[in-house]
This record gives sequence, C-alpha cells and structure tokens, in this order.
Amino acid sequence: MPDNNVAQDVLESPTTPEISPALECFGISKKFKTIQALDNVSLSVPRGSIFGFLGPNGAGKSTLIRVLAGLIHSDSGHFSILGNSSSSGHHVRKDMSALVDRADFYKNLSAFQNMKILGRLTGHEQDEHINELLQLLGLYERRKDKVKTFSQGMKQRLGLAQALLPDPRLLVLDEPTTGLDPQGMHEIRDFILKIAAEQNVTIFLSSHLLHEVELICSDIALIFNGKLAAQGSMSTMFREIEGVTVELEVEDSPAALAFLEKSDLISNLKPLANAISVDINYNKIPDLIRSMSAQGINIFSASQRNRLENYFLSLMEEK
Repeated sequence: MPDNNVAQDVLESPTTPEISPALECFGISKKFKTIQALDNVSLSVPRGSIFGFLGPNGAGKSTLIRVLAGLIHSDSGHFSILGNSSSSGHHVRKDMSALVDRADFYKNLSAFQNMKILGRLTGHEQDEHINELLQLLGLYERRKDKVKTFSQGMKQRLGLAQALLPDPRLLVLDEPTTGLDPQGMHEIRDFILKIAAEQNVTIFLSSHLLHEVELICSDIALIFNGKLAAQGSMSTMFREIEGVTVELEVEDSPAALAFLEKSDLISNLKPLANAISVDINYNKIPDLIRSMSAQGINIFSASQRNRLENYFLSLMEEK
C-alpha cells in the first residue's frame, strides 16, 4: 500500500502552475453534525489522466466533489486546480467544469436549444462550438429533437456536452453512469475515453462501480468512511495485490492442467468450460506464462479477473 505519510509530504510541497497536477487536495475535512464525511483528505490528480475516485456509497466521494464545485464549503483544508489555489475564491474554477448528479434540461426544448441557453449564461454560445460538441457526443443528428424524447443515456451525453461548453481543462464527474442500463453505461465509458483523447482535458470521476473504473481509469484513489486509503496509478496498485484470478485459454487443456497441478506458482486451480482459472500473485504472471510456453503449451489468452475488486476488498478488510 502506498505510504500516505510520504504522499502527504509530496502534496504539501510547493508547486508551480507549469508543473502542478490538474487537481490537488490538501487536508480537506467536512463534518455534517455527527458524521465525518471527509477526514483530512489529500490527493493529487496527474494532468491528462482519467482519475477514478473510488469508494462505497456514503464514503465521502460526492462530498468532496461538492466542495470542489463550490456547492458546499469544507471545514478545513484547501485545494488547487492547475496551480490556482482555492484561496483565490471562485477564480480557482475558471478552468474546471463539473457534472454533479444527473444532468437536467428543459425537456420541451431541443438539445441544441438547451446548449444555446447554457452557452449564453457562460459566454460560449457560438453555434459552431455547440455543434462540434454535439457531434463529439454522438448527438448531432438529434440536435433538433426535444430532450423529452431522449433516453437517459442520451441525456447524460448531453450533460457531458454541456459540461464541455466552456472548454475546461479539468472535468469533474460524479457517478456519471448511475441509473443507466448496460448499453448506456458502455456508451458513457466510450465517450469519456473519447473526450480525454480529443479534448485535452483531465477527467476526475467518482464511482462505486469497480469494473467501470478498471476499464477506463489510469489512476485511482480509494476512500472509506471519509478517509483516503490509497492512491496511485492503476499499474502500481495492481503490483501490490498479493493474489489475482487469471483465466487461461489454452490449446491443450489436459496438458495444461497436468502442468499447473504441479506448479508452485499458482493456487486454487479450477477448470472452466472454455478456460482454466488459477489464483496467482500478480508479479508471478509473466513467470507462469513463460514456464507454460517452455513446456510447449500454447496460450491463446490470459485474462485477469477482479483485480481492482480484490484490491478494494483487501483495503476494506484492513480499514
């Protein structure tokens, strides 16, 4: 697990706007009556990342996002966005846009009209810019249709388009796939990846859906009961997992099973319908694949299962 004391020291070091992370939080705390929603939370979001802020329901994810969006004030601590400190007031959010909860619209107006209204309020009402964003989010062909005819997934995409109107450099999303069906969730994931690739924007998103975060995020932080438990890149996190489940698709299952039964690299060997499941230390996966190949066992795929879930649950047990 990352040393949070070391992380704290790094976070409290002065940075310049040219090299600063997209978002830094320094010791943010917030209490609602007897509930400590945030307890000295410090984190750092690298520029250009898709950063997943993970935790169970009620862990404090939405509270931090509301602090960042200016919807509530923290009791203590501060944050900076692209090197600009929150001590400067609302100016700190000049390069940030947030989509908190579900997006809401004038349902009897079209997608374009909704975008136009918000554009007038924010000074970004150019038709060309609006149409480019609707094209980016796959809504251009439906731009003249009333929003009340949209599916929930389309409404969420329109919310993303609205959040991108002011050309933010940091986009904050609170549970962006909540309430969507599997197709809608898949669409939003794909568009988040597209936004990150094409709009030169850092994305900070909260979620309790581990599989979703594992698919799209480059970096994560985990929070439990208001306290930050860990943070870092996904690849670094996974190297710290003692055991993961790997499903091996092989050409010769009997030969593979015979070899694996004698291997001291794995545990919990389980034949499946079209693969072989094994539990193994994450760092030992390359050794296993090399040793099987050396025995002439052809491996068509080796897919890891529940890496983030295993890490998440191990941290929950510790906390």
